[in-house]
Amino acid sequence: MDVEKLIDKAKTGDTDAFEALYDLYSDRIFRYIRIKVQHQQQAEDLLQEVFIKVWRALPRLETNSNFPAWTYRIAHNAINDHFRKAYRTPQMVSIDEDLNIASSAQSPDENLSRKLDLAAVKEQLDLLPPQYKLVLELRFVQDFTIPEVAAVLGKTQVAVRILQHRALKKLKAILRETHDELEKI
Repeated sequence: MDVEKLIDKAKTGDTDAFEALYDLYSDRIFRYIRIKVQHQQQAEDLLQEVFIKVWRALPRLETNSNFPAWTYRIAHNAINDHFRKAYRTPQMVSIDEDLNIASSAQSPDENLSRKLDLAAVKEQLDLLPPQYKLVLELRFVQDFTIPEVAAVLGKTQVAVRILQHRALKKLKAILRETHDELEKI
């Protein structure tokens, strides 16, 4: 069934339509939450909280709104609320190796190489400022478009492009510096 039709049905209280929307988006939302929250149980609780908020706010969702971006924005706010409650200041959490990242690698050697590459990228991402890291995670780990990232972060598309450009420039400089240090050894 078309997503727009599911949204329209769910807005009228159709639980089957909402369940279908949950099935479509819950895995991606969970991975997004899991990037930020280290503990599996806390991430699961936040996922449940996000979809309760989505259910309650769904009747007020405008017809032409981007449902996935709107849902990610709710998840983003729930994560921030979680960290405010627990620590008074939100913290960025590194990417977890246990995330279900799509892999075309079939052999054990390819899988090991992919894990080593992921670990190296994680190290470099952790050196970025939190805002840069978040933009890169949304764009390249979650595979969001610029408009979707803008909706999640509450920024303009131009601001997201600038953040992405600066983040990639900074990451390139970090990688170049790391490479230079390795060559000295």
